[in-house]
Amino acid sequence: MLGIDIGTQGVRCVALDEERRVVAGGGAPLATETPRDGWAVQRAEAIWTSVQAAVGDVVQGLGSQAKHIRAIGLDATASLLVADAEGRPMTDVILWMDVRAEKEAKLIGGLTGRVESAELPWAKAVWLSRHQADVFKPDHRLFEVADWIIWRMTGQVTRSQASAVLKWYGTAPQYLPEWANLFAGLRQALPRRLVRAGEVAGILLPEVADAFGLARDVCVAGPIIDAYAGAVGSGALKVGTMALILGSSNCELFHGSRLVATAGLWGPFKDIYGLELDVLEAGQPSTGAVARWVEHTMGQGLSLSELDGLAAELPPGADGVKCFPAFQGVRSPWPDAAARGKIHGLSLHHRPAHLLRAVYEGTAFEIRRTMDAVQMTDLHRIVACGGGIQSRVWLSIIGDICDLPLEIADNEAVPRGAALLAAMAIGHIDSLAAFGAAWPALGPTMHSHAYHALYREYTAEFPLNKVAPTAGEPTDPNHA
Repeated sequence: MLGIDIGTQGVRCVALDEERRVVAGGGAPLATETPRDGWAVQRAEAIWTSVQAAVGDVVQGLGSQAKHIRAIGLDATASLLVADAEGRPMTDVILWMDVRAEKEAKLIGGLTGRVESAELPWAKAVWLSRHQADVFKPDHRLFEVADWIIWRMTGQVTRSQASAVLKWYGTAPQYLPEWANLFAGLRQALPRRLVRAGEVAGILLPEVADAFGLARDVCVAGPIIDAYAGAVGSGALKVGTMALILGSSNCELFHGSRLVATAGLWGPFKDIYGLELDVLEAGQPSTGAVARWVEHTMGQGLSLSELDGLAAELPPGADGVKCFPAFQGVRSPWPDAAARGKIHGLSLHHRPAHLLRAVYEGTAFEIRRTMDAVQMTDLHRIVACGGGIQSRVWLSIIGDICDLPLEIADNEAVPRGAALLAAMAIGHIDSLAAFGAAWPALGPTMHSHAYHALYREYTAEFPLNKVAPTAGEPTDPNHA
């Protein structure tokens, strides 16, 4: 089985054997453009090129064994584009982290009865219909990235049922909210055929199979959102477990048997994995991306790994440097697309490593804030995966601030989760909870007590981390 993870910074691909072991891997980078404040876009064809390169790496690594690949699964972020009848992109890919649609998010919030995040696709779709209405022709399609890649692979026009539930407020049988009728043009543009995560979406087109170096009968499975693939591939599908996916952003998935709706979080979703397992979703839109920002803008030529090592030598509190990590807005537990980041407490004594540690601490405080909002009494473990697990100091800080054992999955958890979708599609496994592993764990350290005090300071200061209104906008005393 092949698993393809289409992330923000790149595409990764792994091959699993019949024992669900990773036997080959590959990847290719992706470039993100930020042409305006709050915008984040990529090129669809560049994503397809990176998918081809990542698969090519794996096929080359497998050699003659590549002929035994039977299925492909994939995950991606909830990022949007419009394509014409031939599948040609008519827009850039508007990434999940793009928050240009702040006004539209307020409109959607009025329909859902809650504060909405501008990251969610309904707000972006409405923004497109208002600002690029000319791309919505009768035969054009509004795709998510995963669905567009499935079209490139198979020629099938499909829509992810998992994403329809998780990101589009979809309910059976059409997996659209009732108020979707208010946006008839957008509703018309969405693909009509829904595929479940792990269901066969199609068979590789002959020319694609040949280009990949694969057999022509390889099937492609219905996709899932990348964070949920991480939960699958790290074995976190258990009651009382929080799957923590650390990447350019953070995502927290709380798993339980009787979870209840919580302000500022999404869900509970009850049938995403095909298991008797509820899940609540939360997260922060800019975490690892802020660490990279420190490296690129203030790192003085040091790599992130070198800065990480220096940050590990600093005490809790980063010698007084504090970070409010809302560089791309706030997602949970109170969404605010207009919020922006803040680093303060600086003196001439401080160096780039202080900034990096402050970023690690600020993002960990935000994870703890979300945990406190959930108030989940049986939460007893965190399973972490994603690119951020390479930083042991970040993981240790998270464990201390959250005051829970933190298990560290391997770096293949997300693409492994995608490959397990492929295993479902061919009947090799009958449950997405089939994977389990004993991961190394970090327990709270001697710094935990100090971080409890620092967390109290952070939450007390949180209302002060406001965004000044732009000229002509009213001042909202509740705007944080």
